Amino acid sequence: MKKLLIPFLSVFLILCGCSQQQEQAQVREEEKTEKTDDIFDTSYVHEINVEISEDDWNDLKENPLDKTKYEVNVTIDGETVSHVSFATKGNTSLSSVASDPDSDRYSFKLNFGKFEKGQTFQGLKKLNLNNIYADATYMKDYLSYQMFNEAGALSSRCSYVWLKINGEDFGLYTAIEEVDQSFLDMNTDSAGSLYKPESESLDNMGNPGEFRPDGMEMPEGQTPPDGQRPDMPEGFDPSQGGFPQQPGNGMTPPDMQGNGQPPQMPENSNPFQPFPGQSENGQPPEMPDGQMPEGGGFQPGDGTEMPPQWNMGGGPGGFSDSSGASLVYTDDELSSYSDIFDNAETDVTEEDEMRVIAALKQLSEGDAENCIDIENTVKYFAVHNFVLNYDSYTGNMLHNYYLYENDGKLTMIPWDYNLAYGAFAMGNRNDATSLINSGIDSPLSAADDSQRPMWAWIAGDDTYKEKYHEVFADLLSSYCESGKCEKEFDR
Repeated sequence: MKKLLIPFLSVFLILCGCSQQQEQAQVREEEKTEKTDDIFDTSYVHEINVEISEDDWNDLKENPLDKTKYEVNVTIDGETVSHVSFATKGNTSLSSVASDPDSDRYSFKLNFGKFEKGQTFQGLKKLNLNNIYADATYMKDYLSYQMFNEAGALSSRCSYVWLKINGEDFGLYTAIEEVDQSFLDMNTDSAGSLYKPESESLDNMGNPGEFRPDGMEMPEGQTPPDGQRPDMPEGFDPSQGGFPQQPGNGMTPPDMQGNGQPPQMPENSNPFQPFPGQSENGQPPEMPDGQMPEGGGFQPGDGTEMPPQWNMGGGPGGFSDSSGASLVYTDDELSSYSDIFDNAETDVTEEDEMRVIAALKQLSEGDAENCIDIENTVKYFAVHNFVLNYDSYTGNMLHNYYLYENDGKLTMIPWDYNLAYGAFAMGNRNDATSLINSGIDSPLSAADDSQRPMWAWIAGDDTYKEKYHEVFADLLSSYCESGKCEKEFDR
């Protein structure tokens, strides 16, 4: 284990310890590589120029949250593609840029076949142009995808591009392969069904500063200024990737009355217990109308209850999941898994959906061998756990992964790693020391293994856990100890 932690610590410190105040490392002299026509060739920065009408560009900047699809021409490394869909993309990153009067640096999605049926670019139907939100290193997404590909996991390709809008420089972006039918066509036998599970609770988030679950209203006559909650705790910046730390970690949860103090608590209850639950029943207290606990809820011990919206995470500390995003089997009803099936990325039938439910049921009964793509899923978790991405399935947000089912077997496909390397730290993992020393066999930040069954089958079986350790050790050896990661970092 010590051998595993040393290279882990090295990479973690490289990414998290960088600052403008530090001396910049001397960039190694690299051999010049001949350019290819592959958009995911990582040996050079590609150039993309989007030609959009002035009226459409102005409309996009005035209404970015609408995600309107504009018809544009796109030139990629000198090759022009006409009649391409161009739209803003994202959730937190989109709303954060939209609320910044000094920036229009959005992430964008190109859809080559939206207006020209069947049109692709290098086999791609869609291409994501990410603005590298909340990542001062500009490398978290990029290096994470490099590691997934190094490990041989089913994963998107990623490269850097210099984006121009109507010939004017717009900045450095990452180009990330869309996980869709064209991705499956190039990487699998394309016979399976693809989903992007998303906890329904997240749909109610909107701007990270204005989260109110269904049925929860602001006190009458009160409106947060500019979409933000009043009296944010010191150090809480909603543009930097999430909620403030949980009670018990040095932050006082503000109420909605504007005084920055905790709301009145039931007698003998204690709002400052850290997660996971310190109470007898693990339920939040009854709150005054319109008020809400900050960062995941309270842990009273007197049996008081709140509406079900405040069960924040399929376990303590996150978002409730009664609709499938945790991949916990509940019953055989399709409606019980709306978080999965409402987010299908391919054309699926009821028979396809029933195969997913059957696989989840098998998994709940301990039969991983016949319902899980063992090899790919182990590789997924080895890399995913290595890079400490809690804005994900192993955190409490229950999103940012794809679920692929083929012939009754499930696997996971990675997505969205700009907040990896502990940048989305919550619960009892909220500082560098606890993050660096977190065990590779205990990657969950907000729930126990039973609430994350796609991980639990590895953790609960010595044979699978040994296989996971082997893949983890191979990754460290081939990518870190070999010097490959350091070389790519310097480059």
